[in-house]
Amino acid sequence: MLKGTNGTEMIGFDNLSIKKKANERGITILEALVSTAIIGIGFVAVFQMVQYSIRSIDVSGERTKMNYLVGMVAEDIISDKDTEDEKKNVFLDKLIEKKKDASIKDKTNSWELGCEVKPTKPKDYAKNVLELKLQKWKFRFADDRLKCRSDKDTKALKVFDICNNKVSGKSCNYQNQDTKSAIYEELYIGRMEAKINDGRKTKYLYFPIK
Repeated sequence: MLKGTNGTEMIGFDNLSIKKKANERGITILEALVSTAIIGIGFVAVFQMVQYSIRSIDVSGERTKMNYLVGMVAEDIISDKDTEDEKKNVFLDKLIEKKKDASIKDKTNSWELGCEVKPTKPKDYAKNVLELKLQKWKFRFADDRLKCRSDKDTKALKVFDICNNKVSGKSCNYQNQDTKSAIYEELYIGRMEAKINDGRKTKYLYFPIK
């Protein structure tokens, strides 16, 4: 405490500071808990966004690989459609006949594949062009390259052989019934269907073979 020249008492600066601090109030426990809850909700939202972004990037990467692999199948068929084996069997004809194979569940398909692991011995039964291609596709679509989440993630190839049977004298599976049609020769169209992400994402590719 200080005294002035006229004898009055003066409060020192230190005493003022102490008195001011004594009058200040801190935050209560309730306010601290509410603040913590708000910050926690914010972090949960951020973590959910990060998780969603990671899943989106993963699905996008799988779709990119699927687009590449589906295009590879189309290129293989178009480039080797007229290739013959030692017995003079044409690759495209054998691929169409593959519909009768016991391993094909849907007899409209020429090739099917589910969640397959990578084959261990790729050359054991690769005796002709068709078997080589089927083996190659099984390798490329195996789950070590393309993620397979469930049985709904399937791959299937369908070949539409279209012709006017009455005019051409041939027996195509898909017939042009118009006898006046100018299309006498066979028309071959391929369709590749691939499903990923538990069957929720589907890729279709239609391509003319010849």
